[in-house]
Amino acid sequence: MPWQSGDRRVSIHRVQLLYGNGGSRCTGSRPRARDDVDIFVKRATLTSSDSLSSPMSHFDIYRDQLASLSRGLALWDPKPVKKYYDKVSIGDVGYLHEGTFIRMFNVTLPSEDPLNKKLGVSPEFYEPLDCGPFTDTFERDFSKDDPSSRCVTAETNAGYQKASSPEQTEGVTYKCKGRGALLSLPRGGTNKDVIRTKAFEDYIRDHVVSWYTWAQNNKLGVGKMEDLILVSGCTMVTSWAAATFVDSIMDAKISLASRLDKGETSFVWSNKQGPVMFHDGQFNPGKKPQTTQDAADATTTQDQCVFIKGFRAKKRTFFGIKHLRAAAGPRSDDPDNRRDDDIQVTRVPGASKYRDPLIGILDYIVEKCPDDTIAIAHDDDLQLIEDVEALTADAIGRFLREKQIPLLVENGAAILKDPRDNDESPVSDEKKATFYAAAELNNQSHLSYTPC
Repeated sequence: MPWQSGDRRVSIHRVQLLYGNGGSRCTGSRPRARDDVDIFVKRATLTSSDSLSSPMSHFDIYRDQLASLSRGLALWDPKPVKKYYDKVSIGDVGYLHEGTFIRMFNVTLPSEDPLNKKLGVSPEFYEPLDCGPFTDTFERDFSKDDPSSRCVTAETNAGYQKASSPEQTEGVTYKCKGRGALLSLPRGGTNKDVIRTKAFEDYIRDHVVSWYTWAQNNKLGVGKMEDLILVSGCTMVTSWAAATFVDSIMDAKISLASRLDKGETSFVWSNKQGPVMFHDGQFNPGKKPQTTQDAADATTTQDQCVFIKGFRAKKRTFFGIKHLRAAAGPRSDDPDNRRDDDIQVTRVPGASKYRDPLIGILDYIVEKCPDDTIAIAHDDDLQLIEDVEALTADAIGRFLREKQIPLLVENGAAILKDPRDNDESPVSDEKKATFYAAAELNNQSHLSYTPC
């Protein structure tokens, strides 16, 4: 019996969590991308006009090309904004800016918490999320070793100095024809995912309008409600290297080598040919730590976030019509003239025009639902999408309309419903948490959950 509305994120016929040296959650007949991944590369196979005809920035191409890995949103710049927070955490609400996640606040903390106070959270609009008295997240190793990683043509560099120890890699050249992206994680990392997805889903339903209003009032870089992300999972690492092959037609290549020396990671890029953007995050050898503990902390703290998963929401947009007038008077888009549930769109200068795949799901839900319904989607919903010519918002929208994927509407919110599910009985988050906690303690975390 599949899980149902208690956690629609996994309302499928088969669910597994595989542990060990990295694992994966499998959904039905469509296996998820494995967690134990060293290098992710996806070749550009997009054919839809919305992906190839319009110019895209390198950080949007990077996110677009790694979307099919089912790890969530790929962050071109995994570093935290140190001025405001130390690392991305479950419960963060924020948005993306040029490939960086910008946190607005964290919903698991009270408004008076120093972190939320630093970010300017006002208690008038804010109510923290109560996740309950049990363990709320699973953490799994994200291993660096996986020979089956998706990649462009990769070959060991001829003449490159052979690795002298297991901690040193030989130089590898990556080639790509068209758009593509790669992510190298020489030290692996940790996956963190929330258990109580239904609690998060209800929470964004009840509060996303106030978040959006707050962001607009504070002139943040949030042009649309669906730009907001409630983080339910993240992949944290200590070091990384990323590259984007930015041209949709031209050949390009680049070489990369990494080395671990006394706990420190260093990268060497070379042989760049063609349009490739690249960078990395590593311990800075030019800045000596003041103490031994400083050096240890710098190389072991997983504060770099390479993927985030989360909920997003959308509501039917109200566009106020601005009339030319000679005399002063109330405008149709003035606050006093709006209904309480009207949503305005603010144009953000320089905002990305890229529409990631999840927008296709939100658009479909909005089309099918009444005006006052809030559409909610999660990155895991993309696993319901099959046999599309490209994992783009437009292609996903066409797929959903053709298949007429059903919706589950409840308490003013609408979500996608797995069309394979016929049983409407919900399974509580508490039961699932208890099951997986017991399975992990008994070293049986590969088991599937089957409700009684």
